[in-house]
Amino acid sequence: MFAQTWRRVRLIHILMSTRNQQSDRERTTAASETNELAPSFLDEEHDASWSANLEQERYADDRETLIEHALAAINQTEPDYHVNLVTHPNHGTPEEYLEAPIHDHYPDAETSVVDQCGCGGYVYRVQQ
Repeated sequence: MFAQTWRRVRLIHILMSTRNQQSDRERTTAASETNELAPSFLDEEHDASWSANLEQERYADDRETLIEHALAAINQTEPDYHVNLVTHPNHGTPEEYLEAPIHDHYPDAETSVVDQCGCGGYVYRVQQ
C-alpha cells in the first residue's frame, strides 16, 4: 500500500515539475487537441516489462509532453522490469532528449536504444 502511494506521489511530482515549464495556453491547446491529459497506459502500474506508445501524432510537435509521459511511464513500471519507450520519429535519437531527464529523475536507470522502427521512431529501453 505504501509503495503504491509513494509511486503516485512521485508520478504527480514528475507531472507537475514538467508541466510547470509549460504555459497554461500550451497545456490547454494540447489537452483540447487530444481530449486527454495523459495516455491510458498511465492508468495502471505495470508489473512486467511493457511498451509505452509515444509515437502517436500528439507527440509529433510536443517534445515536452513526450518527455513528461516517458518519465511517467518509467514511474509506472515495477522495479526489475523495463519499459520500451516507442518514440515519435520527429524527435530523432532518444538519447539526445530523454537521457538527461531520465537520469535526473532515475539516477540508477539503465537506458539503451533497442532499434529504430520502420516509421523512423525509436525503441528506447529503460530499466530502473
